[in-house]
Formats: sequence, structure tokens, C-alpha cells
Amino acid sequence: MDSLLLRSAEELFSRHAAPASVRAIRAGGPATVLWEELENAGFLDALVPEAAGGIGLGPAGALPVLMAAGRFAVPLPVGETMLARAALAGVGEAVPPGAVMLAEAAGEGARVPAAGTADWVLLPRGDAALLLPMAAAARDEDASSPLGHVLRWPGGAGLSLAIPGLFTAGAWAEVAAMAGAMERILDETVRHAQDRQQFGRPVAAFQAVQQQISVMTEDVFATRMAAQLASVADGDGIAGLNPARIAAAKLRAGEAAVRVSAIAHAVHGAMGITEELDLHLLTERLRSGRMRFGGEAHWGAWLGRRFLASDAMDTLAFVQAHLGPSAPGVTA
Repeated sequence: MDSLLLRSAEELFSRHAAPASVRAIRAGGPATVLWEELENAGFLDALVPEAAGGIGLGPAGALPVLMAAGRFAVPLPVGETMLARAALAGVGEAVPPGAVMLAEAAGEGARVPAAGTADWVLLPRGDAALLLPMAAAARDEDASSPLGHVLRWPGGAGLSLAIPGLFTAGAWAEVAAMAGAMERILDETVRHAQDRQQFGRPVAAFQAVQQQISVMTEDVFATRMAAQLASVADGDGIAGLNPARIAAAKLRAGEAAVRVSAIAHAVHGAMGITEELDLHLLTERLRSGRMRFGGEAHWGAWLGRRFLASDAMDTLAFVQAHLGPSAPGVTA
């Protein structure tokens, strides 16, 4: 992982995505300054080929930016805009100005995060995608919930593009952001356990707390490794992402998110209402990432079907053939 790129992204977010700023944006406040800084830094064009005016990084090279965005719970579609710009450049389509959010099909509409903000929506539809202007969308109040808003557009709205694999790429971006958020949660939890006194001792000195934090640490580093493995592409750009590795990573990240969130809130003593605690911003990011672009059931079933359809004699053989860094691409 490029440590210089990671430090650059974290420095930008530390200046413009402090918890107070994140809360303000989530509440509907302006995000102009943060977005302009991202544009000026070139992060949003990281996955766009150099020939199309971008930086030309592959998924593994761009991973630090996505993880940094997750580490600061940035409430903007950073990774999604990076993916959208690369995908649009890949089909020779001009990149529209502003933020682009990836959506998921919801009946005749599209579901987007409740706390999300964007100028455009890119909706994966099998081997194609529909680029839709947010300004023309109408919210379906009956179908919306705290889990996300369902948007609908008038007939004929949007531009249909031949962009395959966008749903899977969205899952990869979520895994990367979740890995970054988990690392921050672990850091904050360890710091709190060392600082908080109980019975005259830091709570980190109690064996039960140590055991819980060790479980959290295992999950955090497993998710980080899963994100790194999923970022190893079999070909050029996001088109080379391996769906099988992403499926395994999304499954692992989702399982870890449940335990990491529960342990972090318990160690912080945040057993009830935690919205005013900054930790809430990070665990909320995990909850959102876990549900978007397929949860554990979706990707577990996906992997199960591929295993049963393969020639592998056992699970280890399947993992070696389809999930290793040199595994051939698998059609989503």
C-alpha cells in the first residue's frame, strides 16, 4: 500500500473532515470546500487512465484513498465517484461535473444512502448502467427508510451505458471504506481503554476487556487483508477486479462489522443512545457499508454457487483456484 498516498489523503481529511464537519454535511450542510479539495488533489481521478486525463492507478494503488475516506467517515461518495469516472472514461463518455453516487435497484427506482449527497446517480443494471441526474429525481417517501432513500425518475431520463461489473466494483469500494473505518475504531477503542479508569485501574488492564479488544483486532486486520486481496486486479483498471475475491472480502467485512461495532461501543460504555459520540459516525459507516452492494447472505450464496459449479474437490482447492492473487477472473 502506498504510504505517501495514504498520508496525503489522511492529511486532507483531517483538515476538512473532522467529526464536526462530517456531522454538518450529514445534516445537509455544504460540502463544497471538501469536494473542491478532493478535486484539486486529483484523488477523484485516481482510477481514470492517464490517456483520459487521470492518474492511471489500479485498484490496489487507489485503495489508500478509499480507506482514508472510511477512516474519517466521509459522508460523500468519494470511492463511488472514483469508480464512476473510471467507468465512464472506459466507454468514452464525458465525466459530468460533481459527485456521482452508485445506487442499487429498488423496484422501478434506485436506493441510495440516507446520508448520501451527490449530483448524479449511476445505477448498475446487469452488464449496463444508467446515468441519472439527481436534480430530476423524486423521493418515494413510502419506500424510503433510515436505511436509505428510494428515488424515482420520469420515463426516458438518464443515459444507458455498457458498463459491466459495476455492482461488484461498488462492493469493493465499500470493503475498502469499511476497512479504514474499522482501523480508526480500533485505534479509538484502544486509546479509550487506556485512558478510562475503573476501580483505580485503566479498563485496558482488565483481562475481559483485553480479550474483547483482541477479537476486534483480529477482525480489523482480517478485513484489511481482505480489502488488499480484493484490490489485486487480474487485468487493467476496475474491469480487472476479481468478483470472487470481492465476494469473499465483502462477506468477511460484513461479519467483522457486527463484532467490531458491538465491542467498540461496549468498551466505550456506549450501551444506549450513542449518536452524540463520534464513534457513532464510524460504526454507522460500517452499518451502511455492510448493507450496500450485497450483504453476507448475498455474497455467501454467490460463493456457494461458484463452489458447487466448480471442479474443486474441497474448499481449500476452490480457495486456491479462485481467491488467490493469481486466480483467474470469474464472471459475476
